[in-house]
Amino acid sequence: MRCPKCSTDVPERESRCPACGTQIPPTDISTASEAHVPVSDASLDFPPGTRFADRFTLIERAGQGGMGVVYKAIDTSLDQVVALKLIRPELAGSRRFVERFRQEVKLTRQISHPNVCRVHDLGESGGRFFLSMEWVEGQTLRQLLQQTGALARDRALEIAEDIAQALAAAHARSIVHRDLKPSNVMIDRLGSTHVMDFGIAAGPESISDPTSASASGTPAYMSPEQKRGEKPDARSDLYSLGLILREMLTGRPTDARVPPPEHPKPVPHGAEPLLKSLLAERAEDRCPSAESAIHSLRGIRGVSASLRLPEWAARLVRPRQRKTLLALAGTVILAVLVIYLSVRPGGEESPPPAPTEASPARSYYDTALYYLREEAETVRSLDDAIHMLHRAIEKEPGFAEAWAHLGAAYWIRYERTRETSSRDEAIRAVQKAIQIDPDLPEAQYAIGRGLIAEGKYEEAKSALEKAVKQKKDLDVAWANLGRVYQELDDYPNGLRALQNALKLNPKSFRHQIYLGLLYYQFGEHDRAAQAYQKALSLKPDSSNAWENLGTAYLQMGRLGEAVEALGKSLEIEKHASAFSNLGTAYYYQGKYEEAAGSYREATALEPKDPDHWGNLGDALRMLHRDEEAGAAYRQAVGRAGDNVALVPQDPKAHLTLGLYCARVRDEPCALKEGNLAAQLQPGSSEPLFRIAVIHCIFGRMDDALDWLEKAVRLGLTRVQIQNEPDLAPLRGNPRFKKIFELAS
Repeated sequence: MRCPKCSTDVPERESRCPACGTQIPPTDISTASEAHVPVSDASLDFPPGTRFADRFTLIERAGQGGMGVVYKAIDTSLDQVVALKLIRPELAGSRRFVERFRQEVKLTRQISHPNVCRVHDLGESGGRFFLSMEWVEGQTLRQLLQQTGALARDRALEIAEDIAQALAAAHARSIVHRDLKPSNVMIDRLGSTHVMDFGIAAGPESISDPTSASASGTPAYMSPEQKRGEKPDARSDLYSLGLILREMLTGRPTDARVPPPEHPKPVPHGAEPLLKSLLAERAEDRCPSAESAIHSLRGIRGVSASLRLPEWAARLVRPRQRKTLLALAGTVILAVLVIYLSVRPGGEESPPPAPTEASPARSYYDTALYYLREEAETVRSLDDAIHMLHRAIEKEPGFAEAWAHLGAAYWIRYERTRETSSRDEAIRAVQKAIQIDPDLPEAQYAIGRGLIAEGKYEEAKSALEKAVKQKKDLDVAWANLGRVYQELDDYPNGLRALQNALKLNPKSFRHQIYLGLLYYQFGEHDRAAQAYQKALSLKPDSSNAWENLGTAYLQMGRLGEAVEALGKSLEIEKHASAFSNLGTAYYYQGKYEEAAGSYREATALEPKDPDHWGNLGDALRMLHRDEEAGAAYRQAVGRAGDNVALVPQDPKAHLTLGLYCARVRDEPCALKEGNLAAQLQPGSSEPLFRIAVIHCIFGRMDDALDWLEKAVRLGLTRVQIQNEPDLAPLRGNPRFKKIFELAS
């Protein structure tokens, strides 16, 4: 049968709903004699100060519901206040009910976002199951709406955006909430929003399992497909978001059992299109993603990204500190961020002192830095570092360096995942660091890291140069400055910066990898291989070092060694880029079937990366599977277009889009994007080389040779030319041979 309150399927012989805890009356199948006998709440009553499970000190009873009792408590193992939910004994006897809470812990722990209420632990003590989670001092959105009715337009849109941010973080992990409603949204005393109760959420396994569909959730806030018992997906959560937004804007309750106000407000101007999209009956007609909803909500509020520097950079600057410069062609842009932050406003208090070496905050901070420097090669290990930095900040909220490194860590995460939630967290953390200490070098480093992630290398150079000027021994800033010089084709300064980083920290395997990348970029593949081998001597289990070594061997034509090194990388950690490079090694060996297999692995791990799709298309084309190749190329174009929208100033994004537009025979797009990349990266051989390739694809051989010669005069190497299969039609051309001889 189904629960009369939330419609969740209830197994036989269960006395309460496994989702909401509602008492289920006996039926012909589950008779009164077979049903569980409810136990009084008295077994969960404890006076303040009670020690529970040898870990929690109960402060006060905060509330109760069908599932049990919630206490405000101190978790002595975490040394922080938590919400402690004690489960009713009769529910704890239900295996499915307990599994529901295990699911909540498992799924919520995967989501690292401030708009998601964190769950700490599930345990048992004296026969009582408990769930500990983040304590949020405030009220539910349901309580707020009961008090105020409709909210002010901008406040409603702000809360909706925060909910969408939480959904974006969950959906990025393939987690669907399935029970989004005002009572599962908390508003804390500072006005921040926290989405909670992922107890009936669907994780990746259940989403991919066609047998797992059920009408779980609260009927009033269910999507149409949930009510029909069909499989929900991310768009189902967006329908619930639309219902909540409409309720906040109009004051008209979604739940028909709640009496409506006498004078509900109309939907404000500008919000109708988004609501129509969110509340579309058919999921395929609905707003496609939480990120799209965020963009629309910001547009309604009038928050734009019209500034030439990223909006996040502008938000870090107080109005009296802003200055402007005139760019070429008369375009007015905001001055480089480091200029904004060069003067501390008068009358401001000095930053609070950093925690002492013996303090818990410093211990967490040092552990986080170790993870960032030595372990954070995967998103999972990066999340460990982020968690440690959050713990340090919980202990010392004024710990400016921890805020700055938290911002940098989130920027690294954004660079790897392109999740907007990580970008937003990075901005907030860096902003907080600057509020505490406007002159903090680590904040300048974090700003530079963010500008690298957004492909703004000139601005990143200015921020990082300021960081190392302020703090000459900040080796991570030197290392990233070397990376920026590499992107700007400045070999001497790139080498100098990386040598400084290694002089400060000679045992850093990561600095050696950056040095190898610099050598690799400028065609010194033997030196790159030596740097990667040095990195492996410092950290033999570095999957990144093995992968980069394999890539260097690939460029040197040592294909067997490349396959071996890339295989070792994949034994340590399954990286999409390693699969992609392994596919390229097979491709160069003419093993197109193996290449296609590796490229497919890469697309499965990183479906948003256009290069993986483009490489797959290349292998399928060589196998004469033209229809499949075309589909892969179209995926590449779509993903590359998304990247251009995310980082419009990144020349590499435009080059990638241009190349894959050429693959699908879209000549205007291909040439437009190639030329844009050349404008964004003047003096670089790479965009000119890719423009030559595009012309060659379209049979414009003379134009291809013109661009190829320009690229060679800017430093294009023979190895790069040799390894480009699309230049095959030129190889017998006498002019091509002369240009090839000119190459270094």
